[in-house]
Amino acid sequence: MATSEESPLPPHAFDLYLVDTSTAIINAWKKELSKLPEKLSPTDSTECLKVQIHNEPFQSLLKTKEIDCIVSPANSFGLMDGGLDYDLSEYYGGVNTLIPVVQKEIEKEWCGEQNVGTCMLVDLRNLIKQLPSKENYPVYLAHCPTMRTPKALDPCDDIVYRCTWALLTHIRNHNARLFENADKKNHYVFEKHQRINSVICAGFGTGVGGYPEITCAKQMMLAVKNFVEAPANNETKEQNDNSEGWGSNWLIQWSYARRIESSVQSLFRKNYQ
Repeated sequence: MATSEESPLPPHAFDLYLVDTSTAIINAWKKELSKLPEKLSPTDSTECLKVQIHNEPFQSLLKTKEIDCIVSPANSFGLMDGGLDYDLSEYYGGVNTLIPVVQKEIEKEWCGEQNVGTCMLVDLRNLIKQLPSKENYPVYLAHCPTMRTPKALDPCDDIVYRCTWALLTHIRNHNARLFENADKKNHYVFEKHQRINSVICAGFGTGVGGYPEITCAKQMMLAVKNFVEAPANNETKEQNDNSEGWGSNWLIQWSYARRIESSVQSLFRKNYQ
């Protein structure tokens, strides 16, 4: 996704590459994506989140595309020595290279234990300088714990929705810091922070957590839908429903909050297919 200092993209406009080797989740993603607004397609000109689906390992995609950020569907302590996290560690020089960098950030931001369902960006640019230059290395790692320590996840928990929402909003907020300073030509800000135009993400919780792939796909795509349609990400704001008689100056009304809650809970109702 192209950007420039003269005409910067809005912070919520970036490419989301959903990448997995599981045919089941690939098919489920495609089915759910087909139900979402056309503006999510890379061929649509609307400046917003764009979604692409790739049935391949992340290492394979990185041979053909330059990506700014990659997601670790991690545990709370940054112990990236199993499952997909192990593959990520190996890509960045091994567990003894990547884990200390990630854990240093968790120590600083979370006293060593990051809350489940949150997102933290780890800047890997200094680490990448020590690695072979032949690879394409995403410069940011989005650390998104799906569990405190490895365990089977409850299929009736909305953890996948929460992780996806945390990822999307955290990248938006990261980009917003650059967007807000673009007109000021604050070169210190541009040097310190690199805009995230693209991110790779696998299915949350479907590995060690054993989370059902179809449910995972539904929750991830619902978070994508709610993110794209959020009032904060749209120039045309939704008309406030003040039928309840209060809060005419509130940014969000209870009617909107209830609609979002209902959309999440609908994923767990019996016979939802």
